[in-house]
Amino acid sequence: MVVKLEEILFIVTVLTYLAASGVYIWHLISNSRRAGQLGTMLLVLGLFAHTMALIFRWVDSGHAPMSDSYESLAVFSWGIVLFYLIMERVYAIRAAGAVVVPTAFIIASIALVLNKGPNPLVPALQSYWLWIHVSIAMLSYGFFALAFGAGFFYIVQEHLLKKHYQNVVIAFMIMLAVIGLGVGLWLGFGVWAHPLDIVDPVTKEHSNQYSNADILKIIGGGVIGLVVGIVLGFLAGKGASRPGFARRLPSLDVLDEVSYRAIAFGFPMVTIGIITGAIWADKAWGRYWSWDPKETWSLITWLFYGAYLHTRLTWGWRGRHSAVIAVLGIVIVLFTYLGVNYLLSGLHSYASA
Repeated sequence: MVVKLEEILFIVTVLTYLAASGVYIWHLISNSRRAGQLGTMLLVLGLFAHTMALIFRWVDSGHAPMSDSYESLAVFSWGIVLFYLIMERVYAIRAAGAVVVPTAFIIASIALVLNKGPNPLVPALQSYWLWIHVSIAMLSYGFFALAFGAGFFYIVQEHLLKKHYQNVVIAFMIMLAVIGLGVGLWLGFGVWAHPLDIVDPVTKEHSNQYSNADILKIIGGGVIGLVVGIVLGFLAGKGASRPGFARRLPSLDVLDEVSYRAIAFGFPMVTIGIITGAIWADKAWGRYWSWDPKETWSLITWLFYGAYLHTRLTWGWRGRHSAVIAVLGIVIVLFTYLGVNYLLSGLHSYASA
């Protein structure tokens, strides 16, 4: 009964996020206040259903919902929506929801596809450090996703104010092409391909062995996602690149501030996430750090956002420079979070299950 309720609630969540995505995009196009209010209302309802689904998952499985791809993606999208709603309330950046909310919808949709029901925890995950470490890491990723959305709209707004409309189209095409490529590869690796899970008997490291058919599925998913992203990016860019559209976006100062604040909150959280992960690793594997691919890329993520804060606070970088860094950062975050699990073998490869 609990499982059924969880599944129903998560389906409601995904459908509500889909509806909210459409309303937020319509709000951005039409500048309708009622559309914006409806979008926020739908998003709050979706977040409530999302929260209840996670609670039911926790009750049914007996552990924090952070042990496999479905659960971690569900928590990731939950964090994105939660922090976006907080920022929308504080900074009145409802227009940014046209990017942030569809991103959360895509992540939640892929989570729904990957849901195979609760499974027993592998020995390495049977610890109270699971919910401490993973929840902090997921919340930091939610902040970085919000910084990405604000940074992207900063770039778009700057080009609109300068009447560089062709650059607006290019910006949307690049962003949606990258997202489309990522989603396509993600589906290829996580849904369509069925690799063999190889475990090294000595090191206990997991690795995936892909057949030629699996490789074709992965490449096909990437190509399809890339083409769809380019087409959608062209259409979105054409719709945004017209006089008067800049008035529908927050000011450059507000977008810059939101991006900075999101990273300023996310950076200490990812720092704590790495520290708690090291403590957990010592308890699970007998060492704090082993240069496992997930650990290495977590460090790269930490260094990247540390460089963002350093250039801003020490060198005075603001505006476009900071926005570009915030946008590029999400690529590193997603590779750390997902790419490592599917592309690189290591002690954390069970997370791709």
